[in-house]
Amino acid sequence: MTEKELIQVEVADLIEDQASSSPIVILRDLPSNRLLPIWIGDPEARAIAISLNKMSVPRPMTHQLLLNVVEKTGGKLSKIVIDGLKNNTYFASLYVEAGGKFVQIDARPSDAIALALQAGIPVFVDKSIMDSASQPNPFKDLSLKQEKRENKNGFNKWDLEKLKELLEKARRREQESF
Repeated sequence: MTEKELIQVEVADLIEDQASSSPIVILRDLPSNRLLPIWIGDPEARAIAISLNKMSVPRPMTHQLLLNVVEKTGGKLSKIVIDGLKNNTYFASLYVEAGGKFVQIDARPSDAIALALQAGIPVFVDKSIMDSASQPNPFKDLSLKQEKRENKNGFNKWDLEKLKELLEKARRREQESF
């Protein structure tokens, strides 16, 4: 079996699809300046937003809890890979090193990305997925983050307002579903 070619990406942005009010995480391949949008759920969007904004929470959220379990049991999350696309659904794997062995664990991409951001580890996409599902970045010279940031340490006022709106809409949708 041949090893897949992987492309390292950055989490470029978290936006909301205006038509469906669904969150979308945008991954960016820096060398080719391509974007890969992945529609995700509200809880994962909140976890990703908290990590991107370096916000602290008083108690561990699910993704921090899982990372703590991996680390406290002697493992280390080394990378995540978006490695499958079937019927418009993305698949991902977590790679955990434990006892000198690597274990590959199936995961939803949104959960894997949230974990990667919590752990500060790289995010990769299988080249065949990037080739088939990505699109050119309309902002040719800058990443999405660079265009909206006032400084390298946080979101500007516009980002914070959009984040608050996204989180509030997600909270309302969750309450309405119960």
